[in-house]
Amino acid sequence: MSEEQLYERNLDAMARLIGPHHGAGAPKKFGLELERVLVDGNGDRIFFSGTKGRSDDVDGVHAILNRLSLDRPEFERVDIDGHLMGLSYTFDAPRESIAVAISLEPGAQVEISAGPASHSESLLLAIESFDRELEAAAGELGVQASFAARGYDQGCSDPRDIELIPKDRYLMMNAYLPRHGRYARDMMRCSGSTQVSVDYSSEADAVRLARRATALGPVLSFLFDNAPLFRGRPSRGMSRSRMWREVDPERCGTIPGSLSAGFGFKAFCKWIASLHTILFADRDGVSTDAGDRVSADYMRDRELTDDELMHLISMSWPTFRFKGYLECREMDALPPRMAVACAVFTAAVLYCPDLEERLPFDIYGVDEAGVDAARHVLEDNHWDAVPYGVAVDKVAAVLAEAAVGLCADDADRAAVETLASMWAAHRLPRDFSLDELASMGR
Repeated sequence: MSEEQLYERNLDAMARLIGPHHGAGAPKKFGLELERVLVDGNGDRIFFSGTKGRSDDVDGVHAILNRLSLDRPEFERVDIDGHLMGLSYTFDAPRESIAVAISLEPGAQVEISAGPASHSESLLLAIESFDRELEAAAGELGVQASFAARGYDQGCSDPRDIELIPKDRYLMMNAYLPRHGRYARDMMRCSGSTQVSVDYSSEADAVRLARRATALGPVLSFLFDNAPLFRGRPSRGMSRSRMWREVDPERCGTIPGSLSAGFGFKAFCKWIASLHTILFADRDGVSTDAGDRVSADYMRDRELTDDELMHLISMSWPTFRFKGYLECREMDALPPRMAVACAVFTAAVLYCPDLEERLPFDIYGVDEAGVDAARHVLEDNHWDAVPYGVAVDKVAAVLAEAAVGLCADDADRAAVETLASMWAAHRLPRDFSLDELASMGR
């Protein structure tokens, strides 16, 4: 088989891999990923190996996760490069069982992925259950630990002070990314996020959701801004948006052509194939530095496994990703209850059958330059911004009204109405203390 035939076969395999996991008649589910830093009783960051630089050093994230894992079956452990790096298990909620995955991000931020779920209650219970387990495990080691759910580590003034976890993937990313963007270290070591995943039933449905996620991405980034400080100083607003723009433009932001006619799974895969790979994780789980190679080079070598193809996708960080579902990546980390409210709101907006008719602007008239312009307008003008020619508070009100109408139960409606009331008062998550945010909607 020629190199070009191998390339086309791998493109087709990747396109199939990101195809819908459920048919048109299947119920629409959603999931979320919540990435947060762990702090001790003094509010100081807990690193992988402890509280770096302090004389009263305590056990770090790795030791706490190890202690938690002792109460779980061996098969739930996820060991990478000789270290426990996560857990994978099923959580039994009252109305359904959902998948849960725990992983460590580059600066030992702890990420919980929960879902897909039919009920938001299941997501909240899964996150709260894990938080209690982790805090109890830390307590057994003499550490008073809790999560600080902000979009940026509020105690960090220099990301170089943050210890990287001993994972080959992140060591290679750390060597590559700072040469391509001044905020790469901030992204790796200091950021926290809420990412929402929604189902699609066909390629056309996926493209429709992608357009919505892309056009509304700047608005979502603004509405869920939860980073009062950036590098120890008052944030100018939308720190996550500003940060990602200067991580590595090749693989971040709006996917070129994603708002053009003809965009679909194959075009997405070709974009992935064009990216410098940074590192390649092969079928044996071994990561190697990719040098100057792009993903297409690996796709011309041999037929890749599904895991290898998903690795190539994982080395991209645009506004959205196709992964058999659509992953929306614009929002800051939030306390569990508000993170679930964010997931309910975002999923309802993206699933809304008549969103285009409700929106006060033509979403099909938006191009990539328009998305960039909306992002800059929001970053610079906040509540005075007029993205796409419409006041942002009006856009927020329209989206909230659409979401409330699609909520599955009273609890979901109350959660979205809490968000709507916050925005109507021209306030954002960043304007509240963590305790205030945690209590909202109770």
